[in-house]
Amino acid sequence: MLRPNLGTRRTRRSLAVIAAIALTFGLAACGSSGSKNTDGLGTTGAFAPKDRKPLPVLSGTTLDGAKLDLSAYKGKVVVMNIWASWCDSCQAEAPYLERTYEAFKSQGVQFVGIDARDNDGQGQAFVKQQQITYPNLVDGDDSALLSKLAGIVSLGSVPSTLIIDRNGALAWRALMPVTYSELSAALAPVVAET
Repeated sequence: MLRPNLGTRRTRRSLAVIAAIALTFGLAACGSSGSKNTDGLGTTGAFAPKDRKPLPVLSGTTLDGAKLDLSAYKGKVVVMNIWASWCDSCQAEAPYLERTYEAFKSQGVQFVGIDARDNDGQGQAFVKQQQITYPNLVDGDDSALLSKLAGIVSLGSVPSTLIIDRNGALAWRALMPVTYSELSAALAPVVAET
């Protein structure tokens, strides 16, 4: 196998350009207002049952290679978290999400993550390191899953967390990192709905 000579001026320049582009993209995506779709960044909000809109049904491949269609969770409350391994806020909130999942799963609540803008190896390492036990969909390079959520979440806001009621409608959203107490307080009334 041929190895590139990393000492050449052209290769170093190319690597520097790639690193600059990656850094710019990463900063724009992890909670920055650089995106055109930035409405609501840094906010949380609940929606009254009469004001809730149905969420698009998402499906795809999980980090462990399984197929997942969220319509399989019809009748359950679903918490959806959009994250990326390189996002410091995502790393900080991951233990709170897992703790909330463990506290509410016996009440018919399903958590699903969407790994945005990672390669599979980075996402798998993140899930393992953070000891996340709920399934995580992979949003590929085409951002097909996130594009379906345009207008619901800011495409520039990672992390974002959504609570979807038993009817598949958006009940609550946070376009910012969440803590265990914030997420539990938002989740409890939705779980109590009949």
